[in-house]
Amino acid sequence: GTDVYVEKLTAMIDTAKINTITVMMMEVPCCGGLLQMVRAALAVASRKVPVKKIIVGINGEVIQEEWV
Repeated sequence: GTDVYVEKLTAMIDTAKINTITVMMMEVPCCGGLLQMVRAALAVASRKVPVKKIIVGINGEVIQEEWV
């Protein structure tokens, strides 16, 4: 399931030492799981990185952009 993705994200945070994570999703409800996976990875990662959430409308416009 999603465990593999959480492990990959954790490796990106801890091993690849990325500085930030930006999660871009469409406004449709099915995209919320991605942010949950990022949160789960941050919970087990030894490093903490800021996460930005961007929500895009169905026409491609940015509806919301915020650090979470």
